[in-house]
Amino acid sequence: MHKLIYRPFLIIGLVFSLLIVAELGALSGMTWRNQQRIDTIKKDITQGNQLQQWIFELLKHQWEEPIPPSPAIGKTSKNKADLHKEIIDFIENQYPAKKNTSESLKILQKLLKSVEQGYQQDQIKALQLSREVLLLQMQEEEKLLDEVYLDSQLELKLAILIPSGVFLILLGSGFLFFNRHVMAPINALDKLLSNLIKGEKQPIEDIPNDSVMRPLFTNYNRLITRLSELEQEHLSYTYSLEKEVRNATHTLLEQSHSLARTERLAAVGELAASAAHELRNPLAGIQVALENMLQDCHDEDMSERLQMVHAEINRLTGRLNDLLAFSRQTPEKAKNIDLYVLINELMTLVNYQVTENISLHYQVEANTRAFLPENELRQALLNLLLNAIQSIGIQVGSVNLQVKHQANMLIIKISDTGAAFPDALLEQGIRPFASYKEKGTGLGLPMVQRFAKSYGGKLELKNDKQGYACASLILPESQ
Repeated sequence: MHKLIYRPFLIIGLVFSLLIVAELGALSGMTWRNQQRIDTIKKDITQGNQLQQWIFELLKHQWEEPIPPSPAIGKTSKNKADLHKEIIDFIENQYPAKKNTSESLKILQKLLKSVEQGYQQDQIKALQLSREVLLLQMQEEEKLLDEVYLDSQLELKLAILIPSGVFLILLGSGFLFFNRHVMAPINALDKLLSNLIKGEKQPIEDIPNDSVMRPLFTNYNRLITRLSELEQEHLSYTYSLEKEVRNATHTLLEQSHSLARTERLAAVGELAASAAHELRNPLAGIQVALENMLQDCHDEDMSERLQMVHAEINRLTGRLNDLLAFSRQTPEKAKNIDLYVLINELMTLVNYQVTENISLHYQVEANTRAFLPENELRQALLNLLLNAIQSIGIQVGSVNLQVKHQANMLIIKISDTGAAFPDALLEQGIRPFASYKEKGTGLGLPMVQRFAKSYGGKLELKNDKQGYACASLILPESQ
């Protein structure tokens, strides 16, 4: 984060330092060049003054000795000759030869040598030419001074304007850089955080590589990803918790229903035991008396009536036996049985009790075995087969029994072409004494269901696509 904050200032400071160094270098170069020019001017002034001094002495000699019209016979004075010699040596060795004065100096040198040889009339020309050389030198010095003045003004401008301009440029660049790479991303991040408060988890898709806020944006995307994961975990945990609550509630309701059903069954057991004790013995006596009367009766009309009474007594006895069987709570011991043999015998027995309009079909592999109580299984299958036969009634139809294995479970499926299961039965489930038949007791399917649950199985009722009833007894293959 410190690098994130200091990076713009480091960049601006580095650029500013480089510009200051460049400016100092430029000023140093200009100062050195002006110093060279000033030294040149100083040297030229010194040499010009020396030359002026010698010219003054020449003029002095000129006024003291008139110039003859022709070359004098003999040599000039020693002082004047020495003066000419010094001027010639000065011009040859010390006096700077400029581009515009070099020719004049050569002519001046020739004139002075001519004067030494005695041609005094060339002395005036030498003095005039010396004056012109000095004027040219003065012009050169003034030009150099102008250049020094201009460079000084330029240095002043550079010293004032360049730092100011650089400062303004850096200030503007820093403002643009800060606005673009810091403030704009921060504003965008502020908007994203506001949306995050509202529940909108929108990540930053395009993160500029040169953005100083890139680490912050990367951490924001990680935060969004982590929040989404935590929210998903929270939803999963909430869903699983709700599912556990629903399962616990369902289990509690089932236990409550099972307890109520157990209480009802206990009351039924007591009622059945009492009914068996109070009714079976009188009915047995009546049945024996009717059998004796049938043997002694020779009237066909009376005999037919007695047989009807005898049949009703048998029906009542059967109902009492069903009540006693339903009230028994002691389960039969399971054993290894041959399903093929059991179902074959059962279908043969039932086949004798059905009319010709109903056909029975069964499909079970030979040597199919299961570890179950034989009599309870036989009674459960018999109840399901009789329900299927009764649903067909007098219509032409068929009853199909099929045995198959699936995931260590034994599935015995019994279907018929008769009436479908009522919607109330499928919605409310199997309940004791709740019969949807005209003469049903409501105990057949509850007995089958109790048998299946007691051995870890279940009884499923449904209607197929054609609207026919289908009952599936699902039991474990082994206990």
